[in-house]
Amino acid sequence: MINSARVALAWVLLVSSFATLYWQVVSKLVFDWSHNENYSHGFLIVPIALYFVWERRASLAAAARRPSFVGLLVVLASIAVLATGVLGAELFLTRISMLGVLVGAVLFLLGWQHLALLAFPLAFLLLMIPIPEIVFNQIAFPLQLLASRFGETALMMVGIPVLREGNVITLATTSLEVAEACSGIRSLISLVTLAIVFGYLADSRIWARVALAVSAVPVAIVANGVRVAGTGVAAHHLGLEAAMGFFHTFSGWLVFLVAFVLLFLVHRVIVWIVPVRAATREQSPAAGTLDVSAGARGSATSVRRSVIIAMCLVAGAVLIGQASKSEPTPPRQPFSTFPMQVGEWRGENAPRFDQQILDVLGVDEYVNRSYVSGDGRVGLYIGYYQTQRQGDTIHSPLNCLPGAGWEPTRRERVTLSVADAGGARQITVNQIVIEKGLDRQVVLYWYQSHGRVVASEYWGKIYTVLDAIRLNRTDAAMIRLISPAPVASGGEDAAAERASAFAVEMFPLLDRYLPR
Repeated sequence: MINSARVALAWVLLVSSFATLYWQVVSKLVFDWSHNENYSHGFLIVPIALYFVWERRASLAAAARRPSFVGLLVVLASIAVLATGVLGAELFLTRISMLGVLVGAVLFLLGWQHLALLAFPLAFLLLMIPIPEIVFNQIAFPLQLLASRFGETALMMVGIPVLREGNVITLATTSLEVAEACSGIRSLISLVTLAIVFGYLADSRIWARVALAVSAVPVAIVANGVRVAGTGVAAHHLGLEAAMGFFHTFSGWLVFLVAFVLLFLVHRVIVWIVPVRAATREQSPAAGTLDVSAGARGSATSVRRSVIIAMCLVAGAVLIGQASKSEPTPPRQPFSTFPMQVGEWRGENAPRFDQQILDVLGVDEYVNRSYVSGDGRVGLYIGYYQTQRQGDTIHSPLNCLPGAGWEPTRRERVTLSVADAGGARQITVNQIVIEKGLDRQVVLYWYQSHGRVVASEYWGKIYTVLDAIRLNRTDAAMIRLISPAPVASGGEDAAAERASAFAVEMFPLLDRYLPR
């Protein structure tokens, strides 16, 4: 009876301390499951993982308890990752740290044998965590273009005239945009999750499970391409409203069902090629092998170790709470005062972005203009993010431009000699050449925060985390210049020179609008 009370106390301590530390992280995660359809399957992940644990109950009861102090180090390291994520404005770090705490707790309380038995359920929990936005964009945009190309090819094969520019499919009577929601990323993530569960239940061979999960990727891509093509056929014959109404929603469910049938067929092919041998699934050891006396002796130790973990979690919650403070808003001039005359360059306001584009960009303020000097023209866009605490990530032109039909043909880094409030300096920026049909343009872009200029969006994110910890600031901006490159005006070289010249002239002005 005393041992049962101690075990119950240990559970209460662990759960309450875990909730104290992670309640904000979990609530934001549940919010994302509710509002982000790409991860609505997250509600199912925890119950399924608990089923996998329950399935191993006999093996867990029979396994010898050999607690390891390495687990305590893993718990402490995970709390440090959580602190980095909270202070450094990176949601993925805060969420992945939960799994680290669980792994460390199992290791510290029970040992390596129990951790090995729980490895799959714990790894399965990774599927409930949205991937970082910076990685998500790198996956979603290529999938959009792939679905667009697939739809274009399929429509041409059935005799429907079509013109594709990026992720926009133009038909005779209407146009379709393969938006992020139609990229297939949603069905890809859900289908991979389903393939993992199906493979686990249907086949005990690890290589077969892996093969089934991997096969879900091409199956999801092909299925989504068929859906885009079907939407185009419906739009051509029935009109856009019919294609985007009930048909669009129903086709999504139908295509997902067909994709699952294809997964089932893939598994049947695997079984046909390499038949499953009888009794390949590992049998759980008999519960009778459990050393009851050892379990009794270990109960007091488990309670002490549970108290240690609980104290670490509560201490982490207190320290992170004290370190977290509201992000200051440094003084800066609004972009509405950005000069219309920059040296010899005269500015012209470009059309403002509609709300759909602003929702994708997530900017707090921006400037979008064209500057003309003689026969040369340079487009200027500056997107400013006052805070990135909620995991927002600056959109890369390498994602946005292909979506508008511009294909990058060459990419390199160039160095510019500029001047600002700190004096003369050299900065390294990205230079890419893009083309659409016969049109070509040269693009310069870079990321800037607190006087720092970086070309890599990944280093930009790393510096955001470091500055959030060091300065409690996550404000940053992306600056993009576009110069047309017609052959009559000198081609790519002349366009690059125009963009670079405007960048050198404009750069000293940025200190007024992008605080150091």
